[in-house]
Amino acid sequence: MPIVRRSEQKKLTLEEFYKELIPKPEDQIGDGGTPMLEVLESINTMFKETVLYGLTSHASLLLFNNDHEDSDYYIVINAFKSSYYGEYRIEYVIPDNEIPWKGATVNGGSRTLAEFEKMIIISMYKSGGWKNNIEVENLY
Repeated sequence: MPIVRRSEQKKLTLEEFYKELIPKPEDQIGDGGTPMLEVLESINTMFKETVLYGLTSHASLLLFNNDHEDSDYYIVINAFKSSYYGEYRIEYVIPDNEIPWKGATVNGGSRTLAEFEKMIIISMYKSGGWKNNIEVENLY
């Protein structure tokens, strides 16, 4: 499985965590779980050898290239849908040698999963978190 939850949050898998965010039919809230499960499935389909590590922060998924507690994330993913609206959102850090100021990021969104999959690959490549990764370079 290419995407796994980092060691410091091993109580639930990422899939178990996002299943808990799927509203019940009687709930009057939007769905943050189902679209995030779609994102996890897409990542697991796109990447066969590259392991991505995820931490959850509220409903956000932070992506890392390692399982070390003191490391920084490279990408943040959010997804949400309601009966009126649905969107996948992504943000990635700009590498230190390219940043115009400390903490600068690039963010964007898509209403389709197919387009969002491309945004994930671009974010992995452009963030510099997966440098010299053949699988990422081939997908890019």
